[in-house]
Amino acid sequence: MSTFPHREPAGLADLDHLLTWRESSTSGVAIAAALEAARLHSHGVLKILRSAEQVLLTGAGSSYYIAQAVAAVAREATRRPYIAAPLSDVILRPSAVLAAGDPMRQPVIVISRSGSTSEALMVAEQMGAAGHPTIAVTCRGRSPLAKATGTALVSSQGDEEAIVMTRSFASMLAMLLRIIADLGARLEPIAAQGSLASDLDRMPDLWAEATAAATTGRRLGATSWDRVVILGGGPALGIAAEWGLKLTETSQIAANVYEPLEFRHGPISLCDPGTLVVGLLGGSAAREEARVIAEAAGLGARTWVLGRESGDPADLSDEVSLIGGDLHPSARLPLLLHPGHALALSLALARGRNPDVPRHLSQVVRFDPA
Repeated sequence: MSTFPHREPAGLADLDHLLTWRESSTSGVAIAAALEAARLHSHGVLKILRSAEQVLLTGAGSSYYIAQAVAAVAREATRRPYIAAPLSDVILRPSAVLAAGDPMRQPVIVISRSGSTSEALMVAEQMGAAGHPTIAVTCRGRSPLAKATGTALVSSQGDEEAIVMTRSFASMLAMLLRIIADLGARLEPIAAQGSLASDLDRMPDLWAEATAAATTGRRLGATSWDRVVILGGGPALGIAAEWGLKLTETSQIAANVYEPLEFRHGPISLCDPGTLVVGLLGGSAAREEARVIAEAAGLGARTWVLGRESGDPADLSDEVSLIGGDLHPSARLPLLLHPGHALALSLALARGRNPDVPRHLSQVVRFDPA
C-alpha cells in the first residue's frame, strides 16, 4: 500500500461555502424530481424510440459523457444500436455517426444543460431539417433548444448557477436512464429490465451513501496529488470521464481516464506515491476490474474504490466506498457523481484554485463556425 501523506490546506473548510458544492449537495433532490418527470412525461419519447432502428445521443463536454453512459446502458437494455457522439462530429462528420436509411427511424437525442449551446442548436436544426426526430434533454424548458425540437425532457430542478455541471448531470442522467429502463422493459420484457426501473425509483433513497463517499472524497482531495487516474468500464466509463473533466476544470490537475483493464496496457506506468487511482466498479466485471486497482496499489499509487459490495480484491484498495450495493449496476450511476465533485472541489482548494470561477470557462459555450 502507498503511504503518500495527506495535508490539510487552510481553505478546506471553505468547501461548504462554494456555490458549486452547495448545488452538488442538492443532487439527490434533483435526481428524484427528474425520475418523476421521466415517469410522467416520457410517453412521446417512448413512442419515438420504440420504432427506432438506431438512436444517436449527442452533447458536448459533460453532456457528451451523459450520452456515453446512457448509450451503453441502452444497448444492453434494448439490444438495439445506441451510439454516442460529440456534437462536433454530428456537425462536421455526420456520415460517420448516422446510418443509411430512413431518417425517421433514426432519432437524435440532444443533451444540453442550458439549451443554449451553439453546437446543440446547430445539430437540432440540421437533424430536424434532415427528417430525424429530435429530442431535447435540458434543464431549461424555455431554452432555444427545447423550443427547437419536437419533444423536450426537462430537469428543471437540475438547473444551476455554477459554471461547471453537477446536479444537472446527475439529474439528466437519471431521467434518461429511467426512460431507457421503461423502453427496455417493453422491448426486452425480462426481469432485469423491470429491476432497472424499480431500482432507479428507489435510488434517491440511497443518497446518504453518496454523501458518505463524498466525505472520503473531501479527505483525499486535501492532498495536492501530482495526477489522478479514474477507471470505469461499460456505462461507468462516461461517469469516469466526467470525474476527469471536473478535476481538470476546477483544479487544472493532470487527470486521466481509462477502462480498467486498458489501464494495464501502458498507462499503469503512471503509478507512484503521487498518483491517486480511483475505480468506479460495479456489475459483472467488478471483480476483475478490482484486481487492477489492487495492482496499482501494489505499485505505489494511492487507490480508492467506489463499489457495490466488499470482498477481495476490492478490500486491497486503500479506500473503499460502497454505493448502491443491492441496486441494478446501472441504477447506481447517478450516485457516483457527488463523491467525484467532493474530490475535485477539495483538490481545487488544496491547489489554491477557486472552483466557482474556473479559469477560461463560462457556463454556456458558443461557437461561430467559419
